[in-house]
Amino acid sequence: MHRVQSTAILLAALMACGRIDFDTIAGADGAAGLDTDGDGVPDPVDNCPTVPNPTQDNEDGDRFGDACDPCPPYADADPIADPDGDGVSGQCDPHPSTPGDSIVLFDGFDHAEPAGALAIGTWTIANGSASVIGSLNAYTTMTFDSPAGSAETIATHMTIDGLIGNPPIGRGAGVVHEFDPANGDGVACAIGIDDCNVQVFAIVDDGANSLLTAAPTTVTVGSQASFASTRTGQGYHCVSSVSTAPEDTTDPYTSPTPKLGLYTRSASAHFDWVMIVRTE
Repeated sequence: MHRVQSTAILLAALMACGRIDFDTIAGADGAAGLDTDGDGVPDPVDNCPTVPNPTQDNEDGDRFGDACDPCPPYADADPIADPDGDGVSGQCDPHPSTPGDSIVLFDGFDHAEPAGALAIGTWTIANGSASVIGSLNAYTTMTFDSPAGSAETIATHMTIDGLIGNPPIGRGAGVVHEFDPANGDGVACAIGIDDCNVQVFAIVDDGANSLLTAAPTTVTVGSQASFASTRTGQGYHCVSSVSTAPEDTTDPYTSPTPKLGLYTRSASAHFDWVMIVRTE
């Protein structure tokens, strides 16, 4: 009791003399309690000390939390590899030699459905993934408003959990641009099985139900793939872990209410994260 009382008297005396600031008092050394961004996590243990992130989410487990990571899904080199200096690094930068890119959305599905998402179908957010149960000849999507800019990139990593139906039903999963929620039209970059029962990595005009460009690959239940698909005007460039070469094509379709995001058709899948990059 006497020791606590003495400490309180000492602190009061120091504050009265202007030698200590109440905001910096925390434990024995004071400075350890600084919380620059006000998110409730002290700076010394905050993985984004200047950006509020009370949940401390860190998809890739590197030294940056998702809220301030220049490439949230892939661990950054040290020093950061960002040759164009635009704040988007490594595998996340769709134009690594040209400045002007910015991450406008990243979510690792550690909590609730991302803000601004429009989900069509039965989606579940749990255990660090967004899972969707597909149905025969139907699309399921989780999409977001297209960002203003000269180009947009949608990226994810996903696993196919089910392929539903038989030819001539096309089945697959991936990402989609120019999506129109009213009719399901859009331009998707996906892996799947086409209506001739061929396993492909392809860019698909979903409204016309036609392959715009495709390459053979292996697609089964359990297949995993990462995607980074960039739309610039009517041009599409899609990179995937299932192929050593990207798919490139053009398509004139324009949605009246353009959205981009995650996509399946006649397939069930789970997605580990979603990222949208805007190009000025």
